[in-house]
Amino acid sequence: MDKIAIYLRLSLEDANDRDESNSIGSQRRLLLDYIRRNKELKEKKILEFCDDGYSGTSMERPGMLRLLKEIREKKIECVIVKDMSRFSRDYIDLGTYMNQIFPFMGVRFIAVNDHYDSRDHAGSTPPIDTAFQTLLYDLYSKDISVKVKTSIENKCAGGEYVFGQVPFEYEKSRKIKNTVVVNEQEAKIVRYIFALALEGCGSTQIARILNEKGIPTKTQMRYPKRAEKDGRIQAWDHGAVRKVLNNRFYLGEMVYGKSKRKYVGSKSSIALPKEEWKVIPNHHQPLITLEDYEKVCLFRREADTSRKREKHPLTGKLYCGGCGYSMNYKPLRGRNKYRRFECRKHAVLQIPECCTYFSADLLEETVLTLLNKELMIRGNAAKEKQSLTFFQEICIGRLKREISEYQSQKKQLQAEADTFYESYALGTLTAASYRQKADDMKEQISRLSAEAERKEEELEQFWEAHGKVTEDMRQIIRYSHVETLTQEVVDIFIKKIYVYKDKRVEIVWSFRENGEDSDGTQNQ
Repeated sequence: MDKIAIYLRLSLEDANDRDESNSIGSQRRLLLDYIRRNKELKEKKILEFCDDGYSGTSMERPGMLRLLKEIREKKIECVIVKDMSRFSRDYIDLGTYMNQIFPFMGVRFIAVNDHYDSRDHAGSTPPIDTAFQTLLYDLYSKDISVKVKTSIENKCAGGEYVFGQVPFEYEKSRKIKNTVVVNEQEAKIVRYIFALALEGCGSTQIARILNEKGIPTKTQMRYPKRAEKDGRIQAWDHGAVRKVLNNRFYLGEMVYGKSKRKYVGSKSSIALPKEEWKVIPNHHQPLITLEDYEKVCLFRREADTSRKREKHPLTGKLYCGGCGYSMNYKPLRGRNKYRRFECRKHAVLQIPECCTYFSADLLEETVLTLLNKELMIRGNAAKEKQSLTFFQEICIGRLKREISEYQSQKKQLQAEADTFYESYALGTLTAASYRQKADDMKEQISRLSAEAERKEEELEQFWEAHGKVTEDMRQIIRYSHVETLTQEVVDIFIKKIYVYKDKRVEIVWSFRENGEDSDGTQNQ
């Protein structure tokens, strides 16, 4: 272990406080400055881990998970944070890492603004003021969470609509805050959907009618620019129609309290049973009558989503090359004699270019073949990149030496300035001479500081570029020959896959080119 890690975190509540000292850039400058002033740490290689927009009440953060993985693999010897709340706001989690995990792994932990260094407390528990500070961080976070939750619940109970999205056919009032009113242009479409359903049309049949008549979708109505940039054919499908038909919001009801957070800071929620939901009737202008709504529900009840679907590694990555929409995975079940992917829009659009289905076995074999071919090409390129990493390491070493030389010159100039002041104080140097020499020294020190800062920024850029190249090489070597298409492999190397009616496969890779994601594709 010869690396030190700096961990940076900024949550949404920190950003709302507009406290510049909490910004990611300020945290980075503070920690790098601390390292540069520490003789023991400044020669170590620095790895940066960052979570921007994540709460400190949960350890389930991408940057934190990568940091802990590096620690488990014994690649990190020291972790440095601005203060303990950046690492965690949970009193129990923070105490566990400070008192048990880090000491066991031999990892030094430093919280700069809290003036805490675990090396000063080796073999003993942290002092009472440190323990009390961690408890305050925990209580502060929980207190904020309770206040926000209570405020939202009180507003909802008072009839205020405090949610971001408004159902199709309504919009937020421009006159009265936190109220919804009917959007007449969208209302015509929703009323037409209910009218077709009351006539006995199925959801897929309704979607076809809407598309044949050229009726715009919700995306086209509300976000026309996004619809144009999407590149896909915008169309209604049975899912969108059923979502309208099963929405009790059109009865004038507002429902809230459908779920709750697992714990403070968690991004996942627990669904609550319907009997625990809170319903406010006559909250806004209704669109349909209860009698008509019940007729529609008798015709098409809500889909049962209790059955857990089998997830395929390519789910979310696979798209139809004809219409641009995602492909749904159909496992072996019931009448399905073989695993396959189906275009989710074909039944509605029925355009000849659609890839109606694609065998999952054939697709997996094709993707593995293309991936191993790409890895072989990238592997040869990686060997060439070794010269690039060697050049980067030379530049990094040179910049470190230059920065060290600037710092030495600054110290020497400061020592000379102190000597001149002593001479002035003893009367061996006149005030005019001292002032002139002091101004000269100040100008030289300022120039050296500016030059050192410029070199440090250049060094940081080299470190970042070097890290990206090294990481790509590491992944290519690790997966030099892939035999099974796993979720991990897909997430690392594949951005998107397009399949076509003629069984052609086009892959957009996630390899970085010059520090950016590659948009290069490979066909078969």
